[in-house]
Amino acid sequence: MNLDIELAKKVDRLTLQDGLNQTDIENIGLVKSYETMTARVPIIYDPCVYIVVQGSKSALLASKKYVYDALNYLVLSVPLPLECQVHQASQDKPYLAVKIDINKQMLSELIEESSDTIGSKLSAPQPGIFVSDLTQEIKSTLFRLLSVLDQPKQAKVLGKLAIKELLFHVLNGAQGDLLRAFAYQDRQNFQIAKVIGFIQSNYSKNIEVAELAAKANMSQSSFHSYFKSVTSSSPIQYIKTIRLHAARRNMLFDNLSASDAAYQVGYSSPSQFSREYRRLFGAPPSIDIQIASQNI
Repeated sequence: MNLDIELAKKVDRLTLQDGLNQTDIENIGLVKSYETMTARVPIIYDPCVYIVVQGSKSALLASKKYVYDALNYLVLSVPLPLECQVHQASQDKPYLAVKIDINKQMLSELIEESSDTIGSKLSAPQPGIFVSDLTQEIKSTLFRLLSVLDQPKQAKVLGKLAIKELLFHVLNGAQGDLLRAFAYQDRQNFQIAKVIGFIQSNYSKNIEVAELAAKANMSQSSFHSYFKSVTSSSPIQYIKTIRLHAARRNMLFDNLSASDAAYQVGYSSPSQFSREYRRLFGAPPSIDIQIASQNI
């Protein structure tokens, strides 16, 4: 059996529409696209394992480009603002992928059960993103996971086991230490991940860098350096990007006006919001939302 072909067949059959398809398992999404992207699209992914089974895609974080296809998978250990682009897709051979959100409790349990430790080579802060080779073990586990997705009773039990096994293989892969580092509470990576979680819950409030540094138990200069190592962004720029993405979701899915969305995410100046929105998304709010609404 050719696993590459079978994985693509399964995802193609399970995806009923273009774009992200939710499944009976809460943290599993399937992606299909019949068209390539002529421009990069800003998006924020939560911590996840993202596996392409057909076609290819790239993600740009700051100036570094990450390419993932049927030979490589992408891992995000913290929420990051990326610019993504699908490079290979067609009506006959659509782009197909599986997005598995990382359950932090499951990750911690796996590490504890495995009695894993981190070597001294990871004492420095690590980027919250990496691409690694897609192994035969991960492919086989993914095949079993996809095989139960359309069977609710089996998916509830066997699906969870398959996700745990897949995460186990990622942790024990060539770059597993990069993911493992964010689960250890005495490491800078964990402290930065904790701060990012705080930002995700409080981005609409007035957040000072000094407050974030204190939460990470670091000096402001050290915190700024560590934060940028993980996210490729300054804390202030990260907060701004999170706010703009949240405002875009509110306008797109809750039909809020630009001024209401701006106020809801923490902007006091609609004109400043409009300028920064256009800088990030390439068009003013009204035009961007009009175009995006046509693609939902």
